[in-house]
Amino acid sequence: MKKLTQKPHFVFWILIPVLLLIGSIDSNETIAINIYDTYFVITMLNLGVLLSIICGIIGLGYWVVFILRKKLINWLTILHATVTIIGFLTILLIPLLSPELNQNDPSLNLEYYFDAQVITTLSVLVVIAIQLLYPINIIAALVKKTN
Repeated sequence: MKKLTQKPHFVFWILIPVLLLIGSIDSNETIAINIYDTYFVITMLNLGVLLSIICGIIGLGYWVVFILRKKLINWLTILHATVTIIGFLTILLIPLLSPELNQNDPSLNLEYYFDAQVITTLSVLVVIAIQLLYPINIIAALVKKTN
């Protein structure tokens, strides 16, 4: 836990190859995110690359604060990092673990498919909402005077 609060950039930079590896496992698998009347459809490989870029940017911000020897707010850092990491892994693993949607299959379980889609959509929304803590934590660390 101490490593997470002192050097959170390492955690996000270590997560980059993990996300790329998970995204390349079944690169042709697609994920559909339903937000209101819009469906966002993206392949797993592209999603892995996108999440890796986001982790790189987050890690870069935390690294700048570390280089400037500023102190982050511990509980904001822990909350942001854990929710972001769990959310990213959930977004990537739910489509891999859900069954294929085959319209010709008479034993098709649509309830399970829609539950997986709801979990994925909620994970995306929670991860987007928790990213508001990131700039608050960075700005508070840069503005706060160190003793």
